[in-house]
Amino acid sequence: MHVQDSSREVTHGVEKPVARSLHQAGCGIRDRLRLRQTVHKLLTVVFASSFDVLLRCVCGSNRLTTTGDNIFRHYVEQGGNIFAFWHSHLFYLVYLYVRRAPRRKIAMLVSLSRDGDYGAALVRMLRQDAVRGSTSRGGLKAVRRLAAKIAEGRNIAITPDGPRGPAFHVNEGIVKLAQITGARIIPVSYDATRKRLLKSWDRFVIVKPFGRVHVAFGEPIEVPKGITPTERSQCRRRLEQSLHELDRVCAEALSGGAVRAKAASGEATASDARPAVHPHRSG
Repeated sequence: MHVQDSSREVTHGVEKPVARSLHQAGCGIRDRLRLRQTVHKLLTVVFASSFDVLLRCVCGSNRLTTTGDNIFRHYVEQGGNIFAFWHSHLFYLVYLYVRRAPRRKIAMLVSLSRDGDYGAALVRMLRQDAVRGSTSRGGLKAVRRLAAKIAEGRNIAITPDGPRGPAFHVNEGIVKLAQITGARIIPVSYDATRKRLLKSWDRFVIVKPFGRVHVAFGEPIEVPKGITPTERSQCRRRLEQSLHELDRVCAEALSGGAVRAKAASGEATASDARPAVHPHRSG
């Protein structure tokens, strides 16, 4: 009996330091996680505030021309639309919307990833709404929130190839949202004479200062609520084709501008000749 009591005392004597060590280790892990989360939140705020200033200065120094500007002006005031553009085009188009429609707030779908935290912080810094979610995480909740925004008459923005790609390929989720809500899909694209393409999955475009930017708006795409899966797939392809066509329009508008500048200085050659493009210059 005495031996058993002694062994129990020894066991308890060993268990207490072990339990204390485990508790301390657990506290240490929790403290490190809290510190990491705090640093991450601080970095998102610093990023958003500095990037907001950079966005306004850099983008504001570029000369803007547009194609289909009447489409934007007409539908942005009506509200309840889905503006669709490639994930790589976020940099300039968010700025453009804030500049051109300051009284019509937009709701932007942003992924739930850690990278998405930076995007959401920037969207909020621009005084717009960030709806968190994607096709893989928080999708149903995000769709409900976006549908509610549309019902309120709010315009929303979606990158149909995000957040994971494949790049420049429209996923069907945006068409399903339009079918559910009855919202029009308005495709948008842009190109810039001075830009940098990042080595990311989407070849993200960073606009450089003191260049020219051309933005093109496509005809709205209506998605009836009673369409079949085959018809929905056709709408998806139509949107994808429209975005690619707008990419071409923007590239040609800027190339045409360069050719006209050469022609004015007497430097144009026969190989420079391109179809004439007559963009609208915005202030």
